[in-house]
Amino acid sequence: MMNFLKHKILVPVVALCAVAFCVQPLFAQKQADTLSFWLMDNGLGSQKTVQKIVKKFQKETGVAVNVRQLNWAQAFDEISKAFEGKAENAPDVLQLGSTWVAHFAAAKKIRSVDFMMDRMDSSRFFAEGFKNTHIADEPGSYSAPWFLDVRALYANERLWNDLGIQKEDVDSYPQFLGVLRGVAETELKTSKGEPVAPFGLPGKDDWTGPQQMAPFVWSYGGDFIARDSLGLRSALLDSNTLFGLAAYLKVLGDAGMAPYSLSENSVQNANRYIQARQLFLCGTSELIRKMAFSIEEGGLKATPIAEDGIMVVPPPAGPAGRISFVGGSHLAMPVKRNTSKYALAENLFMFLLQANNIDAYSRSIGFLPADKSIVRIWNQDERYSTLVESLENGRAFPNIPEWGTIEGVLIHMSNEMGAALSTTKDPSERRHKLAELIMKAHADINQILKYKGELPAEGVAMVEGVLVKDIPEVVPSNLQQLAAAVKNSAQDVSTTNPALVIVLVLSVLGCVAFTIRRYTLRDE
Repeated sequence: MMNFLKHKILVPVVALCAVAFCVQPLFAQKQADTLSFWLMDNGLGSQKTVQKIVKKFQKETGVAVNVRQLNWAQAFDEISKAFEGKAENAPDVLQLGSTWVAHFAAAKKIRSVDFMMDRMDSSRFFAEGFKNTHIADEPGSYSAPWFLDVRALYANERLWNDLGIQKEDVDSYPQFLGVLRGVAETELKTSKGEPVAPFGLPGKDDWTGPQQMAPFVWSYGGDFIARDSLGLRSALLDSNTLFGLAAYLKVLGDAGMAPYSLSENSVQNANRYIQARQLFLCGTSELIRKMAFSIEEGGLKATPIAEDGIMVVPPPAGPAGRISFVGGSHLAMPVKRNTSKYALAENLFMFLLQANNIDAYSRSIGFLPADKSIVRIWNQDERYSTLVESLENGRAFPNIPEWGTIEGVLIHMSNEMGAALSTTKDPSERRHKLAELIMKAHADINQILKYKGELPAEGVAMVEGVLVKDIPEVVPSNLQQLAAAVKNSAQDVSTTNPALVIVLVLSVLGCVAFTIRRYTLRDE
């Protein structure tokens, strides 16, 4: 069975009744009319808020709702088991990862919602989120977007300001790579003398590799699958995809830009950023919400990153634009042999999709609401405005039934890439191993898609030819000056007592950073 893994503010409260939806009144319901709603553990505030929402539903309709919360890691298997046999153990309404919808729709396990489109008002949802309500190239919708997960580029605000970095310094991928290089050469340290990593990517035992590499691939004009005259096929060998993968691999395997990537997963990357030992992080939007909760509650209040502050930086642009990964979750209604509760389930489904309820739930977990009318309100919060801009230009994974299996291939490829980079130091041998991994994934994806085309005879050599090409790095002048100062200081005191060397280098770093910051503030 496919193992699908997680795809995973306080602004003024406003009246959202104008875009809310009426629930048909139902009175004197019997106990047998109790509904069930399954959802995943979506983070802080999830369970408490959903209980409030279903209690409100019961008060308005007289229908009770039993809520079951699933662990993301086991959710796909739990849902699949519930659909086995007569499917009477399946809930009346459930949450699905956005890329799960096409799989369960193709298996005829979830109901069409086409007849509810007028009540639902599909125009209020973001197009990229709504795309996953149906199977690609087929009519019919089977779900509704609930909330969205946008991968954002976060920066440590204090370190960003101390280094004098500007947003235009990371406008393109060459510039972003240049900033990472420049930061690495400054040998930046924390107040405790710990090294600060410029960036981190998950290179070991992680499931988020495809989500992390997707912006590189898409921004360079590539993709993971494409369609030609023979049908859907792997796009891993397309030239633009390879250019994007080359940029991703350059960062992943660089001991200066991302020094801990080959030994850490995404959780460890995030923890390093939270402890202010990493300048940049590619993370989920819930990070902002966690800043409001204590560590005891599972939040980030009073952590080093909370003290330093977080910035959301626009993602770098590639030749094809500035494209972020967009995931999220949908609501759906399972197919059941006993249809007696269908009407009640539809009412609960619509109640959960009321704009005020989407807003309340999204705020509680920190992910962006799928409703555009609510997002406009969130956009008034400066911390979310860049996320909203990323959402406008974001892209989701393909809405095809086979995507879960294909993503498994990509996850395996990304972890094996990390292993190859970790165990192989010779550049030529590295490129060869990476090319072989890409070729294998390409063949595996074509097999999953039942594509009849042939593999190119010189495929490995072709991939190596792209990977060998250097990607330019544009280092900002202020970081060049800071790195030069560090290097000169080290040379001047190379024969001095080692302890004095450390003191002098740290002093130079502090003075240069202070000077840069002072002139930056004066210019403002």
